[in-house]
Amino acid sequence: MKYIFIITFLLSSLYANETNFKISYDPNYAPFSYNQEEKPAGLFIDIWKLWAKYNNYTIEFVDGVLWDDAVNLVKKKEVNFFLGSKKYEPWMFESNSFYEIKSSFFKLLQNDISIETKKELTIGIIGNVYEKILSEKFPNANIKIYEDYIYSIDALRNNQIDLIYDDKIPIDFYTVQHNFFHLIKPLSNFILKNSVHAIAYDEKNAKIFNDGFINIPINELLELEKKWIINNNEYYYLNFKQQLNLTNEEITFLKNHTINTSVSNSWAPFAFKSNNAEAQGISSEYWELILKKINAKNKNTFFNTFSDQLEGIKNKENDLIFSVGETPQRKEYALFSKEYIRFPISIVTKKDENFIENFSSIIGKKIAIGNNFTAHNILKNIYPNLEFILVDSVKKGLDLVSKNKAYAYIDIKPVLFYNIAKYEYTNLKISGNTGVDFSLRFMIRDDYPILESILNKAISSISLNELNTIITKWNNIQFQTNFNYDLFWKSAIVILLILLAFIHRTRTLKKLNTKLKITVEEKTQKLNEINKNLESLVEKKSQELLQKENILNHQSKMAAMGEMIENIAHQWRQPLSVISTVATGAKLKKELGLLNDDDFYETMNIINNSSQHLSNTIDDFRNFFSNDKEVILFDIDIPIEKVLYLISTKLKNRNITVVKNCKETFVTGLENEFIQVILNIINNAMDAFENKNNNHKFIFIDAYKENKSIIIKIKDNAGGIEKNIIDRIFEPYFTTKHKSQGTGIGLYMSLEIIKKHMNGNLTVNNEKFTYKDIKCTGAQFTIELPINN
Repeated sequence: MKYIFIITFLLSSLYANETNFKISYDPNYAPFSYNQEEKPAGLFIDIWKLWAKYNNYTIEFVDGVLWDDAVNLVKKKEVNFFLGSKKYEPWMFESNSFYEIKSSFFKLLQNDISIETKKELTIGIIGNVYEKILSEKFPNANIKIYEDYIYSIDALRNNQIDLIYDDKIPIDFYTVQHNFFHLIKPLSNFILKNSVHAIAYDEKNAKIFNDGFINIPINELLELEKKWIINNNEYYYLNFKQQLNLTNEEITFLKNHTINTSVSNSWAPFAFKSNNAEAQGISSEYWELILKKINAKNKNTFFNTFSDQLEGIKNKENDLIFSVGETPQRKEYALFSKEYIRFPISIVTKKDENFIENFSSIIGKKIAIGNNFTAHNILKNIYPNLEFILVDSVKKGLDLVSKNKAYAYIDIKPVLFYNIAKYEYTNLKISGNTGVDFSLRFMIRDDYPILESILNKAISSISLNELNTIITKWNNIQFQTNFNYDLFWKSAIVILLILLAFIHRTRTLKKLNTKLKITVEEKTQKLNEINKNLESLVEKKSQELLQKENILNHQSKMAAMGEMIENIAHQWRQPLSVISTVATGAKLKKELGLLNDDDFYETMNIINNSSQHLSNTIDDFRNFFSNDKEVILFDIDIPIEKVLYLISTKLKNRNITVVKNCKETFVTGLENEFIQVILNIINNAMDAFENKNNNHKFIFIDAYKENKSIIIKIKDNAGGIEKNIIDRIFEPYFTTKHKSQGTGIGLYMSLEIIKKHMNGNLTVNNEKFTYKDIKCTGAQFTIELPINN
């Protein structure tokens, strides 16, 4: 009996420390889980990978083929978890919710279905997740269960069912991928918000998932969601927060301890001492939010140097620092919570410097950095041989750049924003990032692991929107300068003199006004007669101008249509060649009596697939040049990607490489007109490479925010535009091409669209630059758009 107990104990201990898990998934649940190039992909797949990363687990994904089969693998204990669902069977154990999905009805757009009035509804569902709830809500409905989306949507299109009920995002994703999106429409009736849980076969596994999920930084979950979910109104992790479930031991610890917190006197805007001896800053306010969540007592101790703060943790005189980065050296004597916020380490230069694409491009220039500041410690580990100009304050570093004694100063982004505003450096800007981020965590004395557990739970109970509210407040802080009495008295004297001069001038003008009044009345009568003649003349000229503008617009559309037809020809060439080849081969085999059924059907399949590709190409190009005149908010990167897709074949045939670096930037306007502008500029760049012996042909596209504008720069290395014509390229009908190849209105209409329709500006200049040790010269077109246009 004793041996049985020992064996059982050893087996249970081994199981408790298990770090290898199998997770089943439905491969037809995009964008949450599906197969991409024979590998599992999707938002839920990436979330599980994060879970494994932050808990040092090894996971294996098992393709369940169908939803019900994937779930039953857990029931049979062949895997540890099903990827994500809600509990709908008695045997299931569910984790805490880690995501939320909306479900709704879908109908054919052409059908007029009334859920409330139609007596006999036929509803299709995928799997049996929603069978019970729909049966209760619609007892007279006929519910049909399908294995996959393709079968349910085919049934809807063939009017075998009236409605589909399923999760909205996967249905949208599937119909877009398969060109069905324009055929179906979601309904607002009976929308459910469904929480998503890891599904396990026992409570122990569910708890393992819960304990591990707390360790994942929420901002990383949000970045994953942005990767897979296009509509930012659907982002779940912006407001996600876990329920704060403290153990009895943790509650007792907080009740019996006052947390002695170490605070810097001067690390704005993260933590600093205010005039009334209170802690202020981003991290200070976040810590106050944490204290309210855990209902803890706190005492602040202020320090002049960060070294003294670290000594306080080493000596156990202080319990915690609430704004610090994790390093291997510090982990020798302290514990660290999970990351609660992350900021880039950024680069400040003079305002007239170009955007810095990567840190390596400025190596070799004079770069200032705070001596032993966080940014310094991180970068010197990455670039041990790089020599910096070391300063002992942010202000001194910014001064060096402002006075041209250094090319750049480097620090954490909020620190730079705060100090540029505080010290009114109007000639400086943040020109780029180093590519390295700084993660803020709580640093805890190493004999308080229970406090680490408490803080990790508290961090997970605060949403990113709550955190962003604090950050936004400190990014927009306004500084009040001291009142300048000397300037006040000088201004008062000047105003008084102006006032006396104004009084004297008023009296003089009053006398003149009487004399002029009579003269004006006489002249007015004459002008009225002249105006009558001018009105008809102005109207005539206005009609002529409108007619000329309409002609230009028509010519621009025809030129764009020509470009489109040329691109269609490039896209069609290969599938047409395939159709011709297999058809000729089939004919030859038939004549020789060698054509069997397998060859015939294979030939027909190839012809059909190629024809479908041709049809899809027509749809794609038609969408690019639709007459949609709706003003919308769109991401600059989307129309740029559409253009690159449109001309991808031409770029490939001409061996032109596109280097794109577009930050997430949104602007309001007519997206199709903006596509025309980008297409005109890139077409001109491609044409510029004709008759040029460039071994390396590049087109660079950059988009970023600068102050209150969005800047889009498109440049090439085709040699540039000749000086004697560069000032004329925006004139209508001016072209450097042969008359049979160019109309000369593309750039003119591009300028008109940017100026008149988007309130922006379009300019051009020649630029010399170096890319990958290649010296380049070419034309650079710059589009500047107001953010709130």
